[in-house]
Amino acid sequence: MFVEFKWSTDRDEGFLVVKEAEANEQHKSIIGALKAASPKWEFEQINFVVGNRRSVVESDFYTKLKKLDVQEGNKTSSSLIM
Repeated sequence: MFVEFKWSTDRDEGFLVVKEAEANEQHKSIIGALKAASPKWEFEQINFVVGNRRSVVESDFYTKLKKLDVQEGNKTSSSLIM
């Protein structure tokens, strides 16, 4: 599993999609090589994107934490400050 953390300008509403695609492209060759070397293994990349004004897309953030088996805690905005 690869975990990618990216900061982004969050002036544009679509910052999550743009940075997600950028991270996937950035690691595409590495994941491809790992899959070729170990075809029986499963590889997954999880991208966490945070805006430079500390904004996050909460639903995306919590979905990705669940993939890492992180238990849910208090979902107040103060708990999202990085």
